[in-house]
Amino acid sequence: MGSPLTSGFTSFHGVVFSASGPIAGMHCLRIAATFDPHGWDDNYLCSPTDLGFFWYDGDTTFPWPDLRCIEMTERGDPALWFDKRLCVPHDSPLTMTWSSTGPLPGKECIRFHEPEDPYGWSDNYLCLEAPLVMAFSASGPIAGMSCTSMNEPADAAGGWTDNHLCTNKDIGLRWSINGELPGMRCTQIHESAEPAYNAWHDNYLCVPPEAEAMFSYSSAGPLPGRLCTQLLEADDPYTWDDNYLCYHEVPVNLEFSSAGQMPGKVCTALTETSDVAGTWLDNYLCAQRDVGIRWSLGGPISGMRCTRIWMNGEGVATGWNDNYLCLPPTSALNFVWSPMGRCANKISVPFDESADPHAHWVDSYLCY
Repeated sequence: MGSPLTSGFTSFHGVVFSASGPIAGMHCLRIAATFDPHGWDDNYLCSPTDLGFFWYDGDTTFPWPDLRCIEMTERGDPALWFDKRLCVPHDSPLTMTWSSTGPLPGKECIRFHEPEDPYGWSDNYLCLEAPLVMAFSASGPIAGMSCTSMNEPADAAGGWTDNHLCTNKDIGLRWSINGELPGMRCTQIHESAEPAYNAWHDNYLCVPPEAEAMFSYSSAGPLPGRLCTQLLEADDPYTWDDNYLCYHEVPVNLEFSSAGQMPGKVCTALTETSDVAGTWLDNYLCAQRDVGIRWSLGGPISGMRCTRIWMNGEGVATGWNDNYLCLPPTSALNFVWSPMGRCANKISVPFDESADPHAHWVDSYLCY
């Protein structure tokens, strides 16, 4: 069985690059390089709808506060490509990465090839985060995918020694034959027709809590309205022909609230009891689900990965010298604190406590 990601470099978002003018019927952004004479006067980035792309050619004042950008550099090109950037609004769902050494594994990559330019443009790609693609293999891992063994040693006769669940990107997937894994979000995989001695009562597929992948399992056919992967082991006689793992993706979607918890979300109190005048008794960081975020107003939490939250202008009396936002050490989230504006090419969550008289929190951001 081959990889499902071999259909070219057009992204799931429908983004394509044109080296010969805009594409009819698409929304196109000109990718110009003022000082490059090698064919860069008619190049465009096109998509079926307006995705909010913005091109910065290095010749105008750059609107940093409003945009999240990546540098698009071909270091072998002498035509001043060090100051070119492709941007999207900060609230865009797109995650962009630039590669000048070929497409990146697990992402949907669009080739930026200008055939008239002799300076290394044959292997430059704009890569976007791809939607999750899953595939089951009953005969070993699938080349080009991230694969997790689903071996049930007690059911070797059923062919389960070489079975794998594979994804187009690493989502932290782990398999357990002894119950749910601590600290992970787990989905039971079972077939009720299996006899007890085949030990399918305690098998689970697990992902980290921050993973966007949300699983549902069915042993009676695919679930309506969901993407589903059949877990078919043809050598197993116990009705595995109708077993499916179904999935969809839900971003963590962190949000700051200065007026209490957000309904329907999992919220962590960002309380600073010494800063009552700054109204830090009802502030929260909220997420779509519990991803293990913990708040400390007394230094880093032992055994966790912590990021200091602070603001210039807060005096010692307000207690902001030892406040930290912490994550489990295994979390795929990586926090960066910025007290003076958004972070480049990261999701930036505003910590806007405008009622605080001590400091200028309106420019503070938690980035990830």
